[in-house]
Amino acid sequence: MRGPVTVGGAAAASPTARVAPIRVATLLRAALWALLAGNLVRLPALTSGAREAPLSFNDLVVLLLLSAGALACVGGRSLILDGVTRRALLFAFVGGTSAVLAMPRFGLSAAEVGFSLAYLVRWLVYLCVYVLAVNTLRRRDVLAVVRTLERVILAFAAFGIFQSIFLPGFAQIVYPESALYIDWDPQGHRLVSSFLDPNFAGALIAIGLLLALARQSCGVAVSRLHIALLAVALVLTASRSSMLAAFVGVCVVVGIAGLTRRIVRIGLAFGALLLAALPALLSFARTYGKLSVDASAVSRVVSWLRALELFRDNLLIGVGFNTYGFAQRAYGYEAGRGAFSFSLDGGLLFIAVMTGCIGLGIYLGMLGGIVSRARAVWRSVSVTAEERAVAVGAVAAMAAIVVHSLFVNSLLLPLLLEPLWILWALPGVLVLDGAVAEREAA
Repeated sequence: MRGPVTVGGAAAASPTARVAPIRVATLLRAALWALLAGNLVRLPALTSGAREAPLSFNDLVVLLLLSAGALACVGGRSLILDGVTRRALLFAFVGGTSAVLAMPRFGLSAAEVGFSLAYLVRWLVYLCVYVLAVNTLRRRDVLAVVRTLERVILAFAAFGIFQSIFLPGFAQIVYPESALYIDWDPQGHRLVSSFLDPNFAGALIAIGLLLALARQSCGVAVSRLHIALLAVALVLTASRSSMLAAFVGVCVVVGIAGLTRRIVRIGLAFGALLLAALPALLSFARTYGKLSVDASAVSRVVSWLRALELFRDNLLIGVGFNTYGFAQRAYGYEAGRGAFSFSLDGGLLFIAVMTGCIGLGIYLGMLGGIVSRARAVWRSVSVTAEERAVAVGAVAAMAAIVVHSLFVNSLLLPLLLEPLWILWALPGVLVLDGAVAEREAA
């Protein structure tokens, strides 16, 4: 495995060459709590026709965090650009270049390209959270950060359960002047928490559940109430994509750590409770059309077929980062909302449509670099059980979000990018800070 590049400092192989002020680690943990604001606070920013790109409270917190982190890195005169970062920057370059080249190909105006590139800038901002974590965190910070993330998700899920019971139609309560099916869909008693969307809320809850199960499978005790609360919250989302993602993530945990007695006991207990509550759960799911092939499922398939047409015609570098809505117009399609909007419910298919085979290959290489680091950690004999669980949880969360994003555009959602980038950085921190022997990391 190739080593990181150090800009303006000593060799990256030496842990002392990296700056790790405790205050940055503390700020990183504090910033995670801003996730709880979700979509409750949104500030108008860019618009392009009917398309808006509002800033969230979390966006502002991340910018403040990165400003503090930049000062720390400048003070240390050292900046690590590891393989994951370099691939991510190369992916962004391909996406940006393709967007600029979309002007003559699809008749985009400079304003439309600028609007599209603003999303790429936002993606790069959240990538900087990963860079900050790799450059400033130490081995001693890893468990504190992941515990904070778990507490944030637990609080998110607890509020979501309260909201599901007592605050139905929560998005319309928060934004009473919003237009139904245009601004926010009516969700009734489905759990949406502060994200105001059951699918995205379910994705975050699934990440928390997988982290807990990873710890349990690695021999670290986890409160049964903790797991039960997350499981109940996940069910209350009535999100099929989130439940499938959680199932895939659990399979990854079991595949890496093995089927332990603790996991079997949890599975049996959950199965028994599920059977007991099955009539009520079926009624709840039926209320929201989750037991049949509804209009949203059909439209999603149609959008996939449309995306495949654009991908086929733009195999090399795609249609450009976030220009999908404009590119549809060139094909005679109207970029509406939902499955036919500027984004695409297709996960890696959306990556391929935007950046072509070149961008997709680079993106997969980036994910592969994260998995490689995590694998070195969970196979190491010099890490603790909790550190091993972090690596297992990071890969399980990756598998879950890739599956989840097939049905909703969660792979590029800023509110999910922040916890994912932080989680994916932690195995790298353990490797770079010497928790894994050099021969094991190779």
